[in-house]
Amino acid sequence: MVQQVPLKPVVKKIKGRIYIYLQGRENDKVVTRYLGPLDRIVNEYLKCREKLGEGDLNRGWWTGRDLNPGPLGCQPSALPG
Repeated sequence: MVQQVPLKPVVKKIKGRIYIYLQGRENDKVVTRYLGPLDRIVNEYLKCREKLGEGDLNRGWWTGRDLNPGPLGCQPSALPG
């Protein structure tokens, strides 16, 4: 049975530069995933924010699909004729 602990962000400072990692445990083994330097992550976020606009940042991923659709229409076999 695999016992996995959710990955948590970890900040490390190496040679004066700050790096971000995701770290957790899987079967008593430490799992680390590298995300990148903090300054690059912030720059990418700011580029995304400029491209989408400040108000659209949270709406950029939305596809517009209705999560609570109404009742289905008539079935094709139920129509007269």
